[in-house]
This record gives sequence, C-alpha cells and structure tokens, in this order.
Amino acid sequence: MVDRTREWEQIDALIFQYQSGSSEAALGIIKAFGYNPDTNELSKYINKYFSLLRFGVINFKDKDTRHFLRQFTKDKQLLQELIPFYQYAHTKKATRKIVQTINYRMRHITDEELIHDLCTLILVQAKKYKKQGKKTNFCGYLINSYRYKVYEHYKYLFKDMHYNHRIEMLEDYKDENSEIRIAELIKPDLYFKNEKEILGFNWILGKTATFPFNQLTMFERTLLSLYDDKGMTYEEVGAQMGYHRDTIWSKRKQIKEKLNSLLKSPPSD
Repeated sequence: MVDRTREWEQIDALIFQYQSGSSEAALGIIKAFGYNPDTNELSKYINKYFSLLRFGVINFKDKDTRHFLRQFTKDKQLLQELIPFYQYAHTKKATRKIVQTINYRMRHITDEELIHDLCTLILVQAKKYKKQGKKTNFCGYLINSYRYKVYEHYKYLFKDMHYNHRIEMLEDYKDENSEIRIAELIKPDLYFKNEKEILGFNWILGKTATFPFNQLTMFERTLLSLYDDKGMTYEEVGAQMGYHRDTIWSKRKQIKEKLNSLLKSPPSD
C-alpha cells in the first residue's frame, strides 16, 4: 500500500495558505485535485465527478461514487445494494438508469460551467476545513463531505426524481382541446427566416412574435417553443427550465387560457 502521508501534508499546507487568503494556494488546490486551468486538462478527483455527471462514467468499485449515487434514490433495496464493493447486474442496470437521468437533467450546463462548479465546491470545503488531530487531513474530509456538497448544489434539477412511480404521466391525460395549435394562429411569413421556421430565440425574445404571442412573457414563449414546437415532454421542458413537470403542465394550461382570452378580446390600439 502506497504511503501518501507526505502528499496529504502538502495539500493540508495549501489549504491553510488558502484560508489565509492566498490565491496561488487556491490554484494549487485545484490542480492537486485534478484540473489544470492552463491546459484545461482533467484528472483525478475532479475528473471522476465530471465524467460521471457529464458522460455517465460509473466506477462501481469506488465507494465515494456509490454513496454519491445513493442520494438519488429512495428505493430501499437499491440503497442497500450500493453499499457493498460488489454489485449484481440488476443493481448496475438500475444505477445506470439513474445516472442517465442525471446526465439528461444536466445537459444544459456547459462543460466549462460544470468544471467551474466542481472546482468552486472544493474551495468551499477548503474554507470550512478544520484539522482535528494528527490523523485527520483535508483529503479524508473531502471524501466524506464533497459528494453531499455536489448533490446539494444541483439538487434543484433532481427534486422530482424521488416521485412516486405510480403517479401517472400527466401528458397521457390531455383533453381533446388541450393542444395549442400555433400553426393556426400564426402566419408562416412571421417566422424568423434564419431560424428555419421554428419558434427560436428571436421569437422567444418577442422580436418576431405577433399577436397573440407578443402578449406573452418570455417565460411563456420559451415554454411554448420547447413543448409545442420542439415536441419535448413536460418532464423534458421542466428539466430545461428548472421546474417540475407538474408545474410546466399547469403553466401551459394557464398560457392556453391566456391565449384564448386574448383571441376573444384583443387589446385595443
């Protein structure tokens, strides 16, 4: 077994320098845990989380990874099966399904933003660290706390993952008049040509939106663009906009009512 005592002591020294206000030490900490801003290269600890959150790379032999993923389920059997070193095929399959959902929910976060967040959270923990006894070190503290910090930072994206699976999908129960038929309300020549006749960015901003869509908020036009034009599900729109699918369903129902009201009573010039 490799003795890493000296390495841990060097990292602790960087931590104390950073706590004293050294920006150079902050850079040293980030490099020590796997990100080099000069080359944009990823390795070690930061790369483990980046690869998991971005690409779904799961090291089932890694205890830290397993405990991190346990935060995303309330399935008692799966929670128990992720504790041991060895996992059966059905456990891995269930875990991969969870990670696929995580990757999907985080797809709108750029690589640069994700790396920045992962680095920042390490520095947050570095600020909090207090050495207690000769046997403690920052690496051990980070291993036992970082996974919770990462989950806490992004949990707004996953707040409905523990939803009861018996709850029916709302989009399966649309009434026959629930569709907002944009094609019937807007003329083809009103689309922004450079966006290939889709409800794109300029329409969302209101630049190319005409009545009754110009009376909507940017949030409302964004929702219509994603759901009614791009064909996303309520859950996909919710993941994109940071809301639960039920909220998106409710908001879209309100938009439909608003549009119908506008069409019946157009505002006077």
